[in-house]
Amino acid sequence: MGFLLGQAQDSTQQKSPSEAVKRAMLFPGGGQFYNEQPIKGMLLVGAAIGSAFLYMDNANKYTNYSGDDPSQKATYLKLRNKYGWWIGIVYIYGLLDAIVEAHLHSFKAVMSEDLEQPKTEDEKENESKS
Repeated sequence: MGFLLGQAQDSTQQKSPSEAVKRAMLFPGGGQFYNEQPIKGMLLVGAAIGSAFLYMDNANKYTNYSGDDPSQKATYLKLRNKYGWWIGIVYIYGLLDAIVEAHLHSFKAVMSEDLEQPKTEDEKENESKS
């Protein structure tokens, strides 16, 4: 709406946590891309894809195992379950991180402002009118 008013967008404008959650629900890393953290988003996407691949690989090995060693089949089952948990962990971490980062989005900009900078003549004039 800033373009309608002819004003520059506020650099401290908050990101919406509800929008971050919506995007994080679509796929792991979606909330991070919304919060302008593409590296973290790519890492979460990669972790989810890697875990899903390893889950499916071990599930296929478990299902199609025809050997005589039951401990080997149990190992495939353990690995399948482990990577299934990792898919869930990556997904939930992405959700929680997206919410927190959306709340803290403007924190760096606000904290890096120079509070000691001298005021311009216009700012001094505006204060005296108030």
